[in-house]
Amino acid sequence: MKQIQNLPLALTLALVLLGSAVVYFLYDGVQDETSAQRLSQGEAQPAIHRMICASPSITEIVFSLGAGSRVVGVSAFSFYPPEAQAVTQIGGQINPNRERILSLEPDLVIIQGRHQMLDRFCREQGIPILSVEIDRIEHITSAIQRIGEVLDAETAAEHLATGIRQQLADLARKTQSRPPRSVFLGLGHTPGDLTGLMTTGSGTFLHELIELAGGRNIFADAPGTYPRISKEALVRRRPDVIIEVLAEGISPDNQVLLKADWERLATLPAVQAGRIHFLTDDYLLIPGVRIAQTAKRLAAAIHPELFEERHD
Repeated sequence: MKQIQNLPLALTLALVLLGSAVVYFLYDGVQDETSAQRLSQGEAQPAIHRMICASPSITEIVFSLGAGSRVVGVSAFSFYPPEAQAVTQIGGQINPNRERILSLEPDLVIIQGRHQMLDRFCREQGIPILSVEIDRIEHITSAIQRIGEVLDAETAAEHLATGIRQQLADLARKTQSRPPRSVFLGLGHTPGDLTGLMTTGSGTFLHELIELAGGRNIFADAPGTYPRISKEALVRRRPDVIIEVLAEGISPDNQVLLKADWERLATLPAVQAGRIHFLTDDYLLIPGVRIAQTAKRLAAAIHPELFEERHD
């Protein structure tokens, strides 16, 4: 995601932090509950031929279910799979292009979480809308299966969800063989300045992945989902591992500056042991079908000894 210039904005667009409950909706342009209830009871649904995926996570899921040919619009930052980049963009979740949405004549818009503005617009225009929550790991596989139902791709959805669960279970068994290491997961900071650091609290897929990867989130008890914390609070909690996620990329010069920032905190166990990692993979902040890759990437930073090649 080298196009992303502002990390808090990247989090807003990639994670779509819009609530924590797992709720599914499908509206047919009428503001009542009956349509959602009928769908939940498994009654017949109209075939979907032209859909818009209004978050990167949704784009990943729909294409992975083999329904990419029916996608006529995607949100900003939908870079995976590569063929999604050729699809018309409708803007981000916080600034969708309404005229473009109408011009694409969708018969379904799929959104992540509760997006009141887009939801209201679609209902006003009579465009069916499906909303899925993807805050936690279990939400991801549930969303895959729900979307599979709506797109008549249940078999593909079950296979995809099962594969993700298996990969995560395999990794968890591997990391459980090591004592957990305390981890600070930083969501980027300005080179030369360690103020206003952002991290993850509990209740997020990133927090869950830290623990699954053999770590212990040192700010699991912090209020808020993605809290800002002080340098002083970080120093008091003495992480064994520091991981900074920089999904917008990092230049060699900035990496030197960022590393120098952390080296000034020489009392931290992570600094003393050289366990400072800068991760720039574009999928790390997206709670989608590549969640197992994110888990393995974190595990390799937390417990690199588990992934070192053996030469017997």
